[in-house]
Amino acid sequence: MGKVVNYATLLLLGWTIGWHSAGAQDTKLPHPFMWKSFNNPGYSGFDGLASVNVGIRRAYWSKPLDFRSYFVSADYPFQEKKTFGLGGVSLFYQRDQENSLMYVTNTIAAAISGRVKIARSTVLQVGIQPALYLKSLDPSRIKLGDQFDPYYGQILALSPELMAFYADNITMFDVAAGIYGRTDFYIGFRGLASLEYGLSVYHIIESTQSFLSEHGSVSSEENLLNRRYSAYLAYSHPLPLGNGINTVLAPYLMVDMQSVMKNIQFGVYWEEERFGMIGLGLRSDQYEGMNIGTFLLNLGLNLRKNEDQGWKIGYTFEVPTHQGTMYKNTSHSLSLHWYFKYTPSRCIGRFDNSPDNFRRPKARRNAGKSYRF
Repeated sequence: MGKVVNYATLLLLGWTIGWHSAGAQDTKLPHPFMWKSFNNPGYSGFDGLASVNVGIRRAYWSKPLDFRSYFVSADYPFQEKKTFGLGGVSLFYQRDQENSLMYVTNTIAAAISGRVKIARSTVLQVGIQPALYLKSLDPSRIKLGDQFDPYYGQILALSPELMAFYADNITMFDVAAGIYGRTDFYIGFRGLASLEYGLSVYHIIESTQSFLSEHGSVSSEENLLNRRYSAYLAYSHPLPLGNGINTVLAPYLMVDMQSVMKNIQFGVYWEEERFGMIGLGLRSDQYEGMNIGTFLLNLGLNLRKNEDQGWKIGYTFEVPTHQGTMYKNTSHSLSLHWYFKYTPSRCIGRFDNSPDNFRRPKARRNAGKSYRF
């Protein structure tokens, strides 16, 4: 019986700490530098690229917990003329699920942004994102007296009243907002560097109560989500290596605060123009006195069809730096991005201003334009 209690405790902590639920943090991909509109509505249409993005994140905890998240989005930038300062629109769909009980959160959202050029080399965008959250749990996965998991063969002792509470289906409307900016500047003969910065807030309306309410299923219908504040800062430094080999070294920092949870992620990645990128990072997850460290390995691949369109693939492997605890889990995240240049005035490539880029005309290399990656 003690094992059953410990297992039930693990399940609840998994919901509350490691996944989108009570007192937890929103699930998202751990490579924010590859999917910027996902973390900030203000980025919609910022880079002038129309794109379709898909992703999956899977966390392996102690069996039988199996957390998965699926992501889909589409970005559409507006043209510069006759759009009244609009930046772009984005559509999002996200599905979070824990497979043992099919506890599911579906998120459907749309973002729209406005754009203003502060100076010749600085652009800001402000965006808003209304969203619908649909939460549910499959009660057919909970059967009293049956084996809960084929690997452990354990029985989860739940009362019929508790089962009825778990079976709640809740739909909520919420809003997020954000601001995103970028400043470009020259680094001598090396080319163009950039500083990117963004602030966003999620769950502006539903912000104080969790899905699993201790007062029962009636009050859980109020189901207010904890407000999340996010800040992002990144710097891209050009490193031309000669012979037409152009690279960028980019450190980044992302901070999330949501209720009692605080996450700090920082790292650096190196990207080569034709092939892809590799990066390392660390994340600190703080929760009511607990501090869980995670090491991240980021890999990326560039598949360019031509100068105007291509594919990007991103992968992140996460492993805890603190072993020997119940948080000994690993996570894998994979994303695929297809893009094409729709608003050319914003689409000057990350490497277009590299001084030794032999594949582009000299006049274009020396044009002094800032890029909008």
